[in-house]
Amino acid sequence: MRRRALLLGSAAGIAASATGCLGRVGAPEAVDGTATDDLDDDAGDDPDDPTGDWTQFQADAAHTGATAAAGPDGGGRVRWWSDTWGLPTGPVITDGRVYVGSGLRNQSVFAFERATGDRLWRAPIGDDVERALAVDDGTVYASASGVYALDAGTGETEWTERVDASWGLAVADGAVVAASGGGGPILSLDASTGEERWTREIHTITTPSVADERVFAVGNDDLIALDAGTGETEWTESIDRAGGAPTVADGTVVVGTREDLFAHDAATGDREWTLEGSFRGTDVATSDGTIYLAGRQREDDEWLSRALAVDAATGDVLWTRDDDGLGAGSVVVADGIVYVATRHRVYAIDRATGDVEWWLRFQWPVGSPAVSDGTLYVTVGGRLLAIGSGTGRAGVWPFDAEPVPDRDAAPPEPSYVGSDFPFGLAGFDVRSDWDVAVDEGAPIDVSFVIDGDRVDDDETVTLTLAVTNEGDETLRFTTGAPTPFGILRLRGTENRIVPWTPSYEDSGHVHTAPHLGITGVNAVALSAELPPGETMRETYTISEETHGIRPDTYDFSIAQTLSTGDVGGDGDGWEFEVTGTVELTADEPESGDVVHDLVVADEVDLPTTFLGRFTVDVLEPVTTTHPGLIEVTFENVTDERSLVTSLRRWPLGSVLGLGPDGRRLVLLPASTYAPGFVTRTDDGWWEPTLLPHESVVRGRSTTAYDPGETTTERFIVTTHPGTDAPRNGDGYAFEQGFGDDDVDVTWGFTLSTLDPDG
Repeated sequence: MRRRALLLGSAAGIAASATGCLGRVGAPEAVDGTATDDLDDDAGDDPDDPTGDWTQFQADAAHTGATAAAGPDGGGRVRWWSDTWGLPTGPVITDGRVYVGSGLRNQSVFAFERATGDRLWRAPIGDDVERALAVDDGTVYASASGVYALDAGTGETEWTERVDASWGLAVADGAVVAASGGGGPILSLDASTGEERWTREIHTITTPSVADERVFAVGNDDLIALDAGTGETEWTESIDRAGGAPTVADGTVVVGTREDLFAHDAATGDREWTLEGSFRGTDVATSDGTIYLAGRQREDDEWLSRALAVDAATGDVLWTRDDDGLGAGSVVVADGIVYVATRHRVYAIDRATGDVEWWLRFQWPVGSPAVSDGTLYVTVGGRLLAIGSGTGRAGVWPFDAEPVPDRDAAPPEPSYVGSDFPFGLAGFDVRSDWDVAVDEGAPIDVSFVIDGDRVDDDETVTLTLAVTNEGDETLRFTTGAPTPFGILRLRGTENRIVPWTPSYEDSGHVHTAPHLGITGVNAVALSAELPPGETMRETYTISEETHGIRPDTYDFSIAQTLSTGDVGGDGDGWEFEVTGTVELTADEPESGDVVHDLVVADEVDLPTTFLGRFTVDVLEPVTTTHPGLIEVTFENVTDERSLVTSLRRWPLGSVLGLGPDGRRLVLLPASTYAPGFVTRTDDGWWEPTLLPHESVVRGRSTTAYDPGETTTERFIVTTHPGTDAPRNGDGYAFEQGFGDDDVDVTWGFTLSTLDPDG
């Protein structure tokens, strides 16, 4: 069965209106005639109404992140989600409506009915909508390549102003204050007309805040207070480089930085207190004299990810809650609960004790949340979710919304393409040889050894390099991250693997994934010194958890030049080089019995205006000797070179399949799969030892495709360790958004699980 794709928004056929200084801006699209000039006069008029409006990023212009409204009880349940995809933004709420910015290549501002999630209108913007939206007095304000004022009822453009507003905006006292990156400006616009009130060429790196008739902004390493009426500087104080917007309450302005949390007197700028830790990228909340935030603090030479409650007057820590999934994120407080949105998770934490009430895990980046009328609103991968009271557990969330792929589609008879994919679950035999070359007369001893001839669940192979200074002077050299010898890469004929060393995780320059993997390395040159008589040593390990391990013959080389002069100088030096080969051969397991069949029951049809087509093939069933295997292919079916954008990897980043009764399937990308990533369960399924979506950073992926060009990726099919096992006839929906120059779409498929015995 194939279904028509959900069209997220098309640039084709949309009339344009010339409004304000930005020129041609896309006219809004109403949905089923539901957009209206008449907003609900009974919804959210009273600012003290416990249902609560949430009119700006972090609740208000001061970015307090606080509301008197209650959030969801219990474990959380997703009541509805929007038909949008893109980078995470912060929703704003008023008059029974929720507004959000989203889009992959067709960025827009959207309005949704708060109770049902029905889309009311879409206003195309054409550039990334920043996360700090605002709604005030019937107007929605958004920032992108300009400041946009949209009618909250219809989405029609009221005015626009072309100014780089890449850091977002705040609205207060009839003015819109917007900030840009680079050298500025930060400026104030009349909220009704868009006319400029004042502008300052000040470098800022966060969303501005407005409180106590002042505008607070953050530069590279300073906190700035401006007169909100004139833009004149009232004070400037030095801080460390910041990452979050200032938060202002009770005469104190607080800002988190990469080193510490700083509190300053809002009137004078005087430093009140400092809290040690790494709080870059943290949005702080404050209520009733307490500050709530998330970040990292060092204890006993170990960095701990945690949420904290801090006395706003003294900086004393009232409680902490440690969890590996915490760290930098957006924090809001509602009634008796603190909500923390981190990279892929949402936590509900008791405001008084710091106890975690419940938490949910998502497979897409999570944005700044908002709370209203017993519901938590948050964007996940640019898709707006309404999280109500429910029974979520251990990160797994129930839901009432229905994915686009049909989970109830009747599955066809199983059919397998077959593959030669080496699952490696029986282990690898290893053969190796190497050679060490050192300049004649070099005052160093270089030792290298490869130990082990087998990789499986009990055995590993190690590669150890040691360099000893046998001279009388200190030797110096430069290396890429990390010290002392950089990344060791083994390059095969068709594959590449990186043996693991703890130095990767400890260096601060290597971005690591769970289970001994590397996602990136900072391009830095590091200097190192080797005093007389001392030895530098590093041991690298090949294990069953080495990402992408495959049968192949791998070559490697480690080379370095050491000298007694200054690093980077013209002095003579001595070189050494270690070269070698590692050959991995996979043991072939006996042919296993089929335990669970896999079939594609439904694929979403894409509109003809979209540039490409997807296909899904099932290569292998789930057997007693290996997990299942599928293959996803994307092809550019146009006759032009085209760009296409999605979240994460190509051609598919959706690795979490939503099934009935809270059940899930998990896809492990075959390109980084290792046999140590899966274990067999008692019911015959294979279970992952990691969840791949939690190791991927935020952001989009844009790829250029020539006519007819294809991309193919294989995925290992496993069951989720936190849910019940799949049943006969269950359908699991995998879906995600894609965008080209004309349209953003949702594509996906349903993978059904069948009992081979019926």
